[in-house]
Amino acid sequence: MIKISERLLVTGAAGFVGSNLTRRLIKEGYEVHIITRETSDYWRIKDMLPCLKNHVADLLDEDGLKTVIQQINPDVIFHLANAGVYGGVHLPEKKVVETNFIGTMNLISASNDIDYKCFINTGSSAEYGPKKFPMKETDLCEPINVYGVSKCAATLYGNYIARIKDKPIIGLRLFSPFGPYDDKSRLMTYAITNALWNKPLSLGNPNAVRDYIYTEDVLDIYLQSINIASELKGEVFNLGSGSQATISYIVNKIIEITGSKSEIKWNSFPGRAHDTEKWEADVEKISKCFNWHPKYHIDDGIRQTISWFENNLRLYK
Repeated sequence: MIKISERLLVTGAAGFVGSNLTRRLIKEGYEVHIITRETSDYWRIKDMLPCLKNHVADLLDEDGLKTVIQQINPDVIFHLANAGVYGGVHLPEKKVVETNFIGTMNLISASNDIDYKCFINTGSSAEYGPKKFPMKETDLCEPINVYGVSKCAATLYGNYIARIKDKPIIGLRLFSPFGPYDDKSRLMTYAITNALWNKPLSLGNPNAVRDYIYTEDVLDIYLQSINIASELKGEVFNLGSGSQATISYIVNKIIEITGSKSEIKWNSFPGRAHDTEKWEADVEKISKCFNWHPKYHIDDGIRQTISWFENNLRLYK
């Protein structure tokens, strides 16, 4: 493994996308620092801890956070810490806003004197709210929940600082990433684990759609950002596959690949407010600026994910 001199900082490293990113960075040979809370659950990164430099801090503790950032003096900051993203978690609205918006403000402020080359602020497609066409970065943001509002505010703040202080901050609006170490409450994880156990699947609206993108394609963009963020200060990019899929397609494909005998119970609960007929990223901007296209078709990503779950089911029991 080639050792790379750059110091990379990851917030949210104990989460789904953050843990996959951290794992990839270690594999690439980077010096990786992470910021976690005292209450963080390390189950996703437990095996990697000896290879990481873990700093325990709270994004809402301005003074403590600034001290940690100065100690690390990172060349690259990947900000993925967030609250309220998973359907099975219902946090107080104030907590969601504090973590997603105030936490982002504090991290950017704490890094103000650091001469970093790249700061990636991770946003969400929830910032847009429902649209009738593929979502473009220039669309009006009309989020329908506090999570979307808080992420949108964080994106706008990052862009503001990038402009007025000429900082290499860019925003990535993730659509629906899936892959190893995904949360138990997410559709892919729920469907795959139950299919492998041949348990019934209780699901909602079969026609609900999302733009699913395999984690490896997401991570490629984060790594590319390291060297081109300085050319894209203040820009926001959709990070999706550019193609939506229905829940029924996803579940049926999982059943097909696993050969599961699970019974599928559709409409077991009411649909959600954001279950629309269109939820798809327009990826023209990111494809052009990053010279990037997803490598994995959704079927291939599902196969890769199922293969990982077959070897790691113990983590979800």
